[in-house]
Amino acid sequence: MDEKIFEVEISNTGPKGYETAWVLRLPCTQAEYRDALQKARIEDGRLCHNELTQINDPGITSAMIGQDVDLLELNLLALRLTMLSDEDRMGLDGLLRMEQERHTGPIPLSQLINLTFNADICLLAPQVTDTQELGALLFEGEMLTDEAMALLDTTEPDSKYRERLLAVFGEQHMESHGGVFTARGYVEPGGDFKEVYRKGEMFPFLLAGGAVTLEISYNGGQPMTLKLPALEADIQKALGAVGTASPEECAFRCVDCEIPALREAVDASIHEEGGIGQANEFARLIAQKKRVWRAADFIKYKALLAVSGSPRLQDAIQLAYGLDQYELNQDVAQTWEYAKLVLREKYPDLPEELFQTPQAAQIGRQLLDEDNAVITDYGLLWRKDGCQLPVFGQEAEQSEQPQMGGMEMM
Repeated sequence: MDEKIFEVEISNTGPKGYETAWVLRLPCTQAEYRDALQKARIEDGRLCHNELTQINDPGITSAMIGQDVDLLELNLLALRLTMLSDEDRMGLDGLLRMEQERHTGPIPLSQLINLTFNADICLLAPQVTDTQELGALLFEGEMLTDEAMALLDTTEPDSKYRERLLAVFGEQHMESHGGVFTARGYVEPGGDFKEVYRKGEMFPFLLAGGAVTLEISYNGGQPMTLKLPALEADIQKALGAVGTASPEECAFRCVDCEIPALREAVDASIHEEGGIGQANEFARLIAQKKRVWRAADFIKYKALLAVSGSPRLQDAIQLAYGLDQYELNQDVAQTWEYAKLVLREKYPDLPEELFQTPQAAQIGRQLLDEDNAVITDYGLLWRKDGCQLPVFGQEAEQSEQPQMGGMEMM
């Protein structure tokens, strides 16, 4: 989902929720949603603070949505907005204008979602911007009453009298049919409103299921999705669906991953390998780990990937086997908090106000360097044996060997 409609800042309800606040871009996949909650230290997405910081849609305003809304419903709304045609978009603009005339505050998200399902019932008159133009359209289409048609026939074309009559008849039609003017023209309801969405009855994400989801396309045709891990028969079936039997002839793109930060690594692996073998191996590993790892293990794995620079997919696979050599403390999000954690062990009576200062933050950075620890978006990470954390990518290119800190395969 490349097109993003909303940016919303989310934070937990604790007294220091601001320290781990995170910006979630919608629509998002289920994996991206879960990842954002973990970074913001939110256990339940229904119980958090959230505020819209950016809207990339000309018809939706923050006043319509409000604050601290249901994130799953907001994601479904964003997803629905990306699926509308140009005509549906114009119909929705009209429906939104009608809703604004009925509401003085935020519009329930469930109603906004249902508006997207009813955008196609509207009657549209593009480029009609005022009641006179609307009246002229109705007159030309012989859609006015017989009396109005007869009266207009007695007037001179382009006369001021005809223009005023057209404006009056256009206004009467708009009021009687509940129409509105939008930036793109005139819109009026054209059918019965359907309540398609009810809270909790519709899956709010587009993609779900595989540890890795690939988009496959061939020769500019309709793309298909392939969820990994997959058996060879499933891979061949997907290739056949796009019109080829050769993976070398296809273009692959990772559109979803249980570890969102590794989507680029999956794409790079496919490009370098010329196939999806390693991507399928990684997906098989993640699927297996989902059966044995706790949620905290996945968060620790993400933190480990974050500190390791830009790991290739084979590096990410290797790191997954040595996870028990690391510790993660999600309560530490700032350098001054690390200074507090360390110094309080030696000096338990130090006052609280001593730590929330620039000096404490600087001391925290020094202690982190000395202890080979790093604060990630997920919390404080360090090796149990005190050795350096692994580093790949650009940092590792400065030396002959990656700094694996003595990590062993387990």
